[in-house]
Amino acid sequence: MNREEAFRILGIEATKDERALKGAYRGKLTVTNPEDDPEGFKRLRRAYEEACRYARETEDAEGDEQEPPRDTTPSGLWLERAVEIYGNIRSRQDVKLWKALFDDDVFLSLEEEENCREKLLRFLTEHFKLPTEVWKLFDRRLAIVKDAKLLRERFPANFVYFIAGRCERGEDLDFTQFRGPEDGDYDRFLECYDRCWQALHEDRLEEAKRCLEEADATGIRHPVVEVSRANVLVRQGRIGEAVDLLERELAEYPGDPMISYNFAEILWSQKDNGSYRRRAAGLYQELKAENDSHYMANARLAEWHYEEGRFREAKKCAERVLTAGADDGFMELLAKINSELEKGLEAGYRERGDWESGLELCWCYLQDGRTARGIRLALGLEGKLPPEKEAEYYGLMAKLYTEEADYEEAIAMTRHWEPALEAKMAKNAGADENEDRKDRDRLRQTRLIRMQCCHSLGYRDREKFALAIEEGKSILTGSAKDVGVLLEMAQIYTAMEEYELSLEVCRRLIEEFQVFAAYASMLEAYRRQLDAAGVVRAAGQCMRYFPGFVKSYEYLAKVYLDLNRREDFDKVYEDAQKNGAGSVLLDAYRFQMREEVMDISRLNEKLKEFRRSYFKHVEEGKEEYYEKGLPILTEYLYHYPDDFMLVERALFHRAAHRLEEAREDFEKALYINPSNPYALNGLSFTYKYQGDYERALVCLKKAILYMDQEMSPVIYADMGNLYALLGDAGAAYKAYRRYEETAGESRSNWFGDNLAEFAMRAGRVEEAASIYERFYAKDNWTRHERLVKLYLAAGEKEMARQTLRQWKRELGGRLREAVLDFLKRGSSDGAGKRNRVSYPAYYCCRGWWELLYGSKGGAVRAFGRMFRNGLTEKTMEGKICDAVFACILCGNEEKGKRYAARLQAWLDREGTVGRRKYYNRQKGHLQMEFLAAYYTETPQKLQELLDTEDRCEICHFCTSPLCRELEGARILLLLRTGRRQEAEERLLRNLQVQPWDEYMLAIRHVAFGG
Repeated sequence: MNREEAFRILGIEATKDERALKGAYRGKLTVTNPEDDPEGFKRLRRAYEEACRYARETEDAEGDEQEPPRDTTPSGLWLERAVEIYGNIRSRQDVKLWKALFDDDVFLSLEEEENCREKLLRFLTEHFKLPTEVWKLFDRRLAIVKDAKLLRERFPANFVYFIAGRCERGEDLDFTQFRGPEDGDYDRFLECYDRCWQALHEDRLEEAKRCLEEADATGIRHPVVEVSRANVLVRQGRIGEAVDLLERELAEYPGDPMISYNFAEILWSQKDNGSYRRRAAGLYQELKAENDSHYMANARLAEWHYEEGRFREAKKCAERVLTAGADDGFMELLAKINSELEKGLEAGYRERGDWESGLELCWCYLQDGRTARGIRLALGLEGKLPPEKEAEYYGLMAKLYTEEADYEEAIAMTRHWEPALEAKMAKNAGADENEDRKDRDRLRQTRLIRMQCCHSLGYRDREKFALAIEEGKSILTGSAKDVGVLLEMAQIYTAMEEYELSLEVCRRLIEEFQVFAAYASMLEAYRRQLDAAGVVRAAGQCMRYFPGFVKSYEYLAKVYLDLNRREDFDKVYEDAQKNGAGSVLLDAYRFQMREEVMDISRLNEKLKEFRRSYFKHVEEGKEEYYEKGLPILTEYLYHYPDDFMLVERALFHRAAHRLEEAREDFEKALYINPSNPYALNGLSFTYKYQGDYERALVCLKKAILYMDQEMSPVIYADMGNLYALLGDAGAAYKAYRRYEETAGESRSNWFGDNLAEFAMRAGRVEEAASIYERFYAKDNWTRHERLVKLYLAAGEKEMARQTLRQWKRELGGRLREAVLDFLKRGSSDGAGKRNRVSYPAYYCCRGWWELLYGSKGGAVRAFGRMFRNGLTEKTMEGKICDAVFACILCGNEEKGKRYAARLQAWLDREGTVGRRKYYNRQKGHLQMEFLAAYYTETPQKLQELLDTEDRCEICHFCTSPLCRELEGARILLLLRTGRRQEAEERLLRNLQVQPWDEYMLAIRHVAFGG
């Protein structure tokens, strides 16, 4: 490489300032990843070395360069022949000429073979543009792949990795497509192409244009440069010219996959041009026909088929993509595809109960992250599947349990999966080579899953770490397939405090496979060893290859903080901000560099005072205390930046309904300590309030796995609530029973209410009734109220009627006793007060009975009596909502308006006094707003009000999969606007999810005569 080219690659003017050279080199490294662009990385390194040589030359030496003496040894002369073959583009492609060179007596001689091999490899460090067939020959004669480990001792590791990769995978470039003089500078031409492509990726259009001009000046032509030229035209807004250019190239080289793919990508990028998108889809289909596993063709076609409504075809393409891995964006597309497929599959499974629909649904749920639902459905399939599906079923269950954090169950399933696969392979030996290969890979997956599960279980039981390592070692192959296993082994060794073993694995990953992500594992091992020099080295490598990796800056900054090296610290902090890698830990270390850290006992006292002075008020909805308290708590975090303090601040965020901020702090705490049960528990609630129940459940199960002695067993009840939100009443009931077993028999009413509710939803109505009898043995009125609601939801019409009658008789008797007592003593005992509370509750329950089983008139009369018999509007706003709902549904506008006005008055008083009774029940409050405005606002305004539901958290104590109150409101609005069929469809869908929903049951009875 000449000097001019070296400085052009570095992007600076020629200079002998080595600091400027180093800065330019480091700047280029941030956008040159050796894994993605090994040739670009090598070129950059050569440019830096050439520039450094220039900088170190003396004035006299600059013009005094001499040609090295000719190597006239037999191996030197042999290399000259190799150089001559390489120098002509035609002979370079001639495998016969290369084969003859290797068959020469010089190469075959014992004395010179190793010398020839060494010199040819040295030549290849600068001249490496060869066709695939030649690379394959080189590997056979030079044993490049086999001897890669030995070669790394004599050559740069990235060079060995590059040539080994070429030997295994070949060269993407088609050398037969070159047009130009035989002795042209083809390496120079291809270097211009590489630089042009890199410039395009970095959005340096002018540099890309200069590279094209240089390539044209060589007199050589190849389609790869024309593809680059087309991309330059696109960046200039000349899309039509780009399309014409690539149409010509495709006409000259019909079916060429490189041209077809790049042409398709350009066309696909024009999202507003339907004809271009269709043409792109056609090209992707051609690519897929040639190579069914083509990653990008499948990814684009998955999107195309989805847009066109061909969901089955979209799913087939998506599954091809998944075999190679997919990013979050593609997983979102897959979720949309699955959502459409699931509609038909769920309907088919409900109607027919066939295992085919059920099994496919389970796979959809696994891919969508709806693992709890997938497990529930899969358990129902057990015993229904034919024998040939046994292995698939066990594999599905193992993966579902792993994703659900049920690690012991996942391990147990792999124990069934493994022999099932072996039996299948033995039975079908040789029948289908492709399926046999997949089954061998699945056998490897059984051990990989056990390794991952034992790794997670190891934080609770350290002996599991050793089992994880054993499983990992058992599936090592000595090939690139080992990369993921080795990365996890390095992490496990670090968790085991076997730091040298971890570092040994990391070095192997870097040297053999060029996996620079292993530097992150090295960084962790060095930090835990308190090896400051190791942290500095590993952090430097992480920053070099992954400039956005936050932990490298954090760990390096902590070293400089501990060593009080302020200048170095400031440089790390500045680089982190420049590369978008800032973090609260870096801010904390910066604070500590300038301020004295308070004593831990003093901090604990301040935290106690903070909770009293700020946290309590924020929980009550007083947002001004959040704004005042956050800077104070953040400063405390700066004094002790650990996972405990991050959880403390996350809880404060969550109390203020700042859920994204809470999530970030909880996740940062887990970043520091992955097995912190309090962070996992807090994150679970955050996801729950955001409506992501599946992810919340996984976090909660991990919290239970790692929970300590101080953690409350109420966490099992929290798990039950999540199962209820997911529609699994049976699992919810079991979780509550687990809480009772762990904590002892509970007398708490909230526990009894939920336990009975989940028993009812699971079809255990008698048991639910007995639970209410136990928990409200001394409170007849509340017991009657709970029982009536239970029987109404369960469809027990007569039991509800009988309970209402009993309640009414007891109310009458107690009222007479209270009157007589008042006449005798001149004062009333608690019975009178209880009656005043119970009469509204009785008439409210009576009204609901009428809505579900009686008449419209009976319902309106019952709610009217509720108002006339002791309703306290300050505290019984929920019952006013019930009355307004009933009047709307029954068509009694006169009373409905009157009750809605009362509800609006309650809302006005709430706003005046600034109380936030519904601070943690946002959707419940939204229902009140809707009902209060029903008679005074237009349907459009009411719809806008309901549309704000997406911005609401779920009510914190809700256990219904669907919001009963707002679903009821939505159907009322559909009926008001004449969309009766749409209302009925929504009603039936909701009843499939929660058949015990009193709002839906009332609407079905009154509006649809159900």
